[in-house]
Amino acid sequence: MNSINSQGNAIDLSLKQSTAQRQNILRAAFAGQRVPQDPNEEPAGVLLERIRAQKAAQAGSKELRDQKLMNLD
Repeated sequence: MNSINSQGNAIDLSLKQSTAQRQNILRAAFAGQRVPQDPNEEPAGVLLERIRAQKAAQAGSKELRDQKLMNLD
């Protein structure tokens, strides 16, 4: 019985360690630390800002279109 408990504890510890390791790997990957950055690639921050600007422009053009349609009524 004692052997079963120690094996269960070892499994629990291994699961906690693997969860922590997975989080560390993902954190490092999203920070760009898992592979060397290609100097020809756009940095993630620049890409995200460009996406935000595009969404804002699309939202602005939709609002303008909606206003034009309302004025036609």
